[in-house]
This record gives sequence, C-alpha cells and structure tokens, in this order.
Amino acid sequence: MHKSPAVAALLLLFSVPAFPQSSNTVSVFVTDLMQSNIGNAKIDKAYGASFDHRFTERFSGEVSVSSQRYRRRVRIFNGSSEPASALYSNRLYPIDASVSYHFLNGSRWKPYIGAGLRYVNDTFRGYEGGGRTAFYRNAVHTIDPEISGGMMLQLNRTLGLRFDAKQVLGSNRSDVADPELKASVGLTFRF
Repeated sequence: MHKSPAVAALLLLFSVPAFPQSSNTVSVFVTDLMQSNIGNAKIDKAYGASFDHRFTERFSGEVSVSSQRYRRRVRIFNGSSEPASALYSNRLYPIDASVSYHFLNGSRWKPYIGAGLRYVNDTFRGYEGGGRTAFYRNAVHTIDPEISGGMMLQLNRTLGLRFDAKQVLGSNRSDVADPELKASVGLTFRF
C-alpha cells in the first residue's frame, strides 16, 4: 500500500513531458534604456508587454505594445503676438505585430529572427515655424515594416529572460518621436 503514492508520483512525473509544449508566452519588458533625441523630441525609456503564440515548434506570432514618454519644445502662435515657446509632454503607444522563426537547439539559449509591422500614432499637435509664418501640424500615423531578432534564456519551464531588438526598415519618420531601432530586455512567462 505504501508503494502506490510513489508509483503514482513517478507516473505523473514521466507523463508531464508527453503533453505538448507550452504554446503561449506573456512578456513584460523595458526598452530604450538610454534617453535619446528623435523627431525633435527627447525620448525616455519605454515599458511594455507582449503576447506570443507558438503555431509550431519553429514559428510563432507576437503582438506587443509599449508606453513611452517624450517631451518637445514647441512654438505657440496665437495670431496677435510673437510666438512663445512651451515644453510639451505626451506618451506614444507603439504596437508591433510580427512572425518569428525559432532556431531549435538543446541549450537554454533560444535564438529567433522575425519580421512584421510597427504602428505608431504620434498624437502631437502644435505650431511649427517662426514668427507669423507658423503653421499647424497634424498628428502623424505610421505603419512601417520591421525586422526583429533576439535570444531567450529559458530559466526553467515557465520563466525566461528575453533580449530583443527591432529595426524599422525604409521609413521616412523624421517627425515621429519613436526610435527606428528598439532594443529591449524582459521577463517571460510561458503557459
């Protein structure tokens, strides 16, 4: 009678690997750790989250969103006086959607490459130019192709560290306060 719990525990231990591997991963990350100047704005580090679904062992799809604060010095023109200068602060919420190819190996380090799109809605509105020739600038919306790559360090069956980089390709985004290259580090949870 004392052997039945031990046998049941051994059967459970050996039956767990027979089930399919985890197919979903949620990550929280930080990106753009160094302050930079892009699109006439000072950009702070960003925080974000992503959801990754494995279609097969080698292919997955991911959607991520981050929150990034920026500040711009802008000119305000009211029509009756010379333009004044003001510091404008706002947040961007870039959305990335990508498909990745995962290289299979026997180590805890799991490399991958991918391609996708980045959507950014820079909601800044303000006046540009000097004197009485200032003009109003509308919000900027961009959808740009990007490539990505990185490495996952699988700490145990559910937790990992992820090092990732995403580069926007062939874009003219001089007015967007979003870096074309984003390097990030994050914590992942597989389920």
